[in-house]
Amino acid sequence: MAETDKETREKVLVTSALPYANGPIHFGHIAGAYLGADIYVRFKKMCGADIIYMCGTDDHGVAITISAEAAGRSPEEHVSINHALIKSIFNKMNIDFTNFSQTSNPTNHSMSQHFFKRLVENGLIVQKETEQLYSRELDLFLADRYVEGTCPHCGYEKARGDECGSCGAWLDALELIDPKCKVNGEKPEVRKTKNWFLKLEDRAEWLEGWLNEMQGRAELPWKKLVVSEIQGYLKRGLESRAITRDLKWGVKLPQPYTEDGKVLYVWFDAPIGYISSTIEYFARKSEEDPGNYSPDMWKDYWQNPDCKLVHFIGKDNIPFHAMIFPIMLQGVDEGYILPDFIAGNAFLNLEGRQFSKSEGWYIEPLEFLEKYPTDSLRYYLCSDMPESTDSEFQWDRFQQAHNGELTNIYANLVNRTLKFISTKLDGKVPSYKRDWKEEQWVDNSIHNKIMTAPGAIGELYLNRFMFRRGLQEMMILAREGNQYFDSRAPWKALTEDRAECEHTIRTCLRLIKTMAVVSCPFIPETAQRVWAMLGLEGNVADCKWCEAAVDTFRDGARLPEPEPLFKKIDNKQIAREKKKLGGGAEQPKKKQKKQSSIPGIKKFVEFDDFAKVDLRAGRILEAENIEGSFKMLKLKVDIGLEQRQIIAGIAKQFKPEDLKGRTIIVVANLEPKKLMGLESQGMLLAAGGKKDLQLLTVTGDVAPGTRVS
Repeated sequence: MAETDKETREKVLVTSALPYANGPIHFGHIAGAYLGADIYVRFKKMCGADIIYMCGTDDHGVAITISAEAAGRSPEEHVSINHALIKSIFNKMNIDFTNFSQTSNPTNHSMSQHFFKRLVENGLIVQKETEQLYSRELDLFLADRYVEGTCPHCGYEKARGDECGSCGAWLDALELIDPKCKVNGEKPEVRKTKNWFLKLEDRAEWLEGWLNEMQGRAELPWKKLVVSEIQGYLKRGLESRAITRDLKWGVKLPQPYTEDGKVLYVWFDAPIGYISSTIEYFARKSEEDPGNYSPDMWKDYWQNPDCKLVHFIGKDNIPFHAMIFPIMLQGVDEGYILPDFIAGNAFLNLEGRQFSKSEGWYIEPLEFLEKYPTDSLRYYLCSDMPESTDSEFQWDRFQQAHNGELTNIYANLVNRTLKFISTKLDGKVPSYKRDWKEEQWVDNSIHNKIMTAPGAIGELYLNRFMFRRGLQEMMILAREGNQYFDSRAPWKALTEDRAECEHTIRTCLRLIKTMAVVSCPFIPETAQRVWAMLGLEGNVADCKWCEAAVDTFRDGARLPEPEPLFKKIDNKQIAREKKKLGGGAEQPKKKQKKQSSIPGIKKFVEFDDFAKVDLRAGRILEAENIEGSFKMLKLKVDIGLEQRQIIAGIAKQFKPEDLKGRTIIVVANLEPKKLMGLESQGMLLAAGGKKDLQLLTVTGDVAPGTRVS
């Protein structure tokens, strides 16, 4: 699109709920808040929209401080490690953010303090003395999420201090019956403290009017999941909500409101992180390309009434995005736009239960993506996306989606068409029949289905945030293509009527090209591979959506040799995956291992036991002698996701200065152990005796963190 048309383009600002930087995300998070957003953004870009996608990690809160202390890290180190881990999962999933920031960055601290001051000035924030639960053992006031007790509304015994996971009621920790500290099981005491409160009740009438306006739009009413929850809060009556906590880690209050040990509550500064991420992005771009960007361009989105703001969240974040954040945006009175649409999804569970890493009811995303194609996971999660009600990840259903749909339908059409061209038509693009004209297309013909598919998928579904239905329509087109291929029997027409045969295959090529374009938002890697096998130049993502069905092939052009898109997943593999859930507690007893027949070789181990060992390439950043030891060296090793301290008994064979920069093999999941009074967070692999010891390494340029298999 020409630069002169830039101002006429649809302008869209997309955000996804900030993942908590306290550990890796799981498939439930991806299906709930990120995959749909990525599909939407990719689609809108192909429609020519001026669209940006902002996110980052939520770095603050008592959960971070407790986990960091348990790991022996500072909160800064802890969130840095988890930020990198979360970002690596998004990268593997091809979730493509315009900017992925952190709420702990200076921009967000400054912006959050500005919001606080403006809301105080406008009378929406006041200070009150209240009672709060306090842990004597931990010597801190407990954040709501670290208190557990019985819900006063429904009797659920594991309700959290801020929300009941059973009935969904928004709670105050003091309401809980028989509250306990989730960290140590201690019964907390009630103490008085002063905190600042956001006066939600002062904007209740405004919120109700705005919500009715959004719901009343004929073109795109909000989801019932979102509207009904906020209507429930309005019916019960809004109350002031504390926005400060007694912590050291977080955004400190601005002058003149600064108090020792008082920071902004994490839910207050987290949504402001969307704005800060946008400011950060344009500040960086203005330095890189000052001719086309300026630091103030963030206002063209956040303070532009012609820009559409869309939030993608899970249902647990609905109150913050459909009630609190809009009240904050409206309350600062600086021209901020309000959400045009909130794509709130329900929860994705795992085989009938909630994801739980502590109970082993969990699938490690990075490990999964090393074994299975990213697009297979994207396809499956979209096909069962919890758009209105809870859904679940099932291994059998994943196998069916990969084998029975992507492989047997989508990939089959691509493979059979391109193989036919390669083996029967000299590898060249065939031509249409001479007397054929596009004007002759009629309803219910394959040509009409090709032409109408992009509109059906885009306008009817993706523009209305109906991603599951859009995916279904894409697969309907693939099914139509296979049925057309079968009904036209080009293998017979090849000898009976070659012109008819070539016409059929050319039509199939056009359908596959259309399919590649409309599948690009869902399965971008696969769509690009298909695009390349069609002999089309550039990136499929650069093709305009409105030109998806346009025949751009050149008669007689030679096509690349086709390659299979997917390999099928067998039943045994799926059975092994299901056995891993819950730590394999239901696995049958293992047979007694036989002694190896080779002298000096240890007993046989099960393959699954060996597979538990996580071997990674690591780069030595620093090495130094340990005082009082002639054998041990202290190494600082980069293993990709974080930097580890490893104590290794190699001082007699290697000088510290000779090790820096070397890539070695590290056992990354070995339980830490104290050696010479220092914690060793892994083990390096070596071979040989005392005199000829050699470190195991890899040839070539291998990035730190690469798994050894």
